[in-house]
Amino acid sequence: MNRRRSIFTLIELVVAIGILVMVATIVGMAGASFYQAYERSLRVTAKLKSFMAVDNLMDTHIRNMIPFKWKDEEGTSRLLFDGEENRIMFATLRRSYGDRPGALLFVRIFVEDEKLIAEYSPYPRFPWQEDGDESMPFTREVIAENVLQVTFSYAEKSTENSNAVDFLTEYREEENSYLPLAVMMKLEFTDGSTEQWLRRVAGVSKESSYGNREDNSSNGDSAAGERSSSGSGGRQQTSGSGGGRQQTSGGSGRQQGSSGGRPGRAGR
Repeated sequence: MNRRRSIFTLIELVVAIGILVMVATIVGMAGASFYQAYERSLRVTAKLKSFMAVDNLMDTHIRNMIPFKWKDEEGTSRLLFDGEENRIMFATLRRSYGDRPGALLFVRIFVEDEKLIAEYSPYPRFPWQEDGDESMPFTREVIAENVLQVTFSYAEKSTENSNAVDFLTEYREEENSYLPLAVMMKLEFTDGSTEQWLRRVAGVSKESSYGNREDNSSNGDSAAGERSSSGSGGRQQTSGSGGGRQQTSGGSGRQQGSSGGRPGRAGR
């Protein structure tokens, strides 16, 4: 009798242990799944924050890039822009308020130690001076982390098709007197994913440089001359609501006025 009772108790113990093991396994798997989902959400959130920071960088600085020229040691006026495949340096506009020294900002973007770095300076930083960059005060900001490399490409009007653009891997100021039409930045992250952004830069509208990048200055001078000549000998007419008419002749400076068939005040 006692032997059968002990065997039944042993079976109960084995069943109880098995149930506990199953419960512990289920709880452990659920906890591991929750922890993996939490880590994945943290990674996605961090990447989204990086994407927002890169978007802000492109919208605030790349889109507001302007042509800025400065004289070098030999007195030659040169465009302060240097576009390489893995870094870029340019001048941009920013909001000027408070104690800021001005609306101009000089920016350099590159990757260092798996971080996308942006350096800002209120003073010109010259790409043709190797030691000139570090002599000027600048602020460094980490835009994104876990970045393996950055690749820049620069849009320029195609030489073969006037309605197309080419993307160049380099855009040096020694070879170009204009800014590129647009800048594309491609980021490769350490996890193997890639993302890219494209922004058109300021000051390259159709009338300013895209439509006539070769003879922009001459066209601008001729347009200014036409406006000047038309302004000196032109005639302006203004019709009033009461039927009065005022006529001004650029050559004689005479005014005539009428209102309802009666002479106006200017014509007396």
